[in-house]
Amino acid sequence: MESLLVISRWLLLLSIFLFTQLLGVLLYFRLTRLPKWLAHGLCVVAAALAFFYLSPLFFFSGMREAQLRGEVTCGLPALAAAFMVLFGSGFQLFVAVALHVWWARRGRAM
Repeated sequence: MESLLVISRWLLLLSIFLFTQLLGVLLYFRLTRLPKWLAHGLCVVAAALAFFYLSPLFFFSGMREAQLRGEVTCGLPALAAAFMVLFGSGFQLFVAVALHVWWARRGRAM
């Protein structure tokens, strides 16, 4: 039963990463009337910002549950969750830039 819980949490974490990337790609299609460089730039920033605002729901929820049970006695889990949000946002920014650069080059070749 615990393995199902671990699998569900991994799927939730993966879905946060994939949802924000999908949001950036879908936003690009809505911004096609803008210049390409601006549309790509806004989509990259939108993906990172969406992750920055949505990921605390996931990272801090487990910490709140543990704090209510009395398992957390210091602020280190909150600091770890904050670093996970920041590193995840940086990773999203890197992946979004790589995805949009690849997409722009592939579109030019076609």
